[in-house]
Amino acid sequence: MQPKHKAMLHFILEPYKRTSWGGAMNGQAGRIRLFRDIFSVVQPSAIIETGTFIGATTKFFAEFGVPVYSVEADERVLAVAKRNTRHVRDRVAFTLSDSRSFLRKLVSDPQLCKSRLFFYLDAHWNADLPLADEINIIFDACTEAIIMIDDFEVPGDSYNYDDYGPGAALSASYLDAMERTDIYRFYPSLPASSETGAKRGCVVLCNDLDARDRLSKLESLRPG
Repeated sequence: MQPKHKAMLHFILEPYKRTSWGGAMNGQAGRIRLFRDIFSVVQPSAIIETGTFIGATTKFFAEFGVPVYSVEADERVLAVAKRNTRHVRDRVAFTLSDSRSFLRKLVSDPQLCKSRLFFYLDAHWNADLPLADEINIIFDACTEAIIMIDDFEVPGDSYNYDDYGPGAALSASYLDAMERTDIYRFYPSLPASSETGAKRGCVVLCNDLDARDRLSKLESLRPG
């Protein structure tokens, strides 16, 4: 049986896999509200997601009326995502690829990078951590980008986050090590104790003053 067919069989036989960590954005109601707040003030022309997984968050993004581009490196998982998002496929473009190759190709389109874009980075999973490369690719090419990173430590709070060993914990020190001077950071103001779902942390980054000013006005974010 081909991998994509095996994945589809698992999708049919194991319905719980359709919910993906409790649903869109890890089943976190606060995170969903936060994204809606960000979308309302920055009005991105497209949403780009790395790490499709089974498409729960992808499907959520498709509600916002702008093109959604999503990349997944695992063919079996992507097959499930395509099945899970079949009702919104006209709004989503999927790519089977490494996230870095995908982003390099995407940002090479000068027309796309002239507009404000929202990036949701969630491709960190294995020993090969692409996050620093993803951030550099985006901010080197796009002057009006907003990035949300899933699974990121929130300073002073108990949100869960990913730690892949020395120098590879998703935390402020990871961003510090990149030595970029054009990054403004924001964290969710909602405490983990009031969040639902998997209670994964996140950070929001931007690289232009207008976006920084708009994000600064949101009560759902605090500067970092």
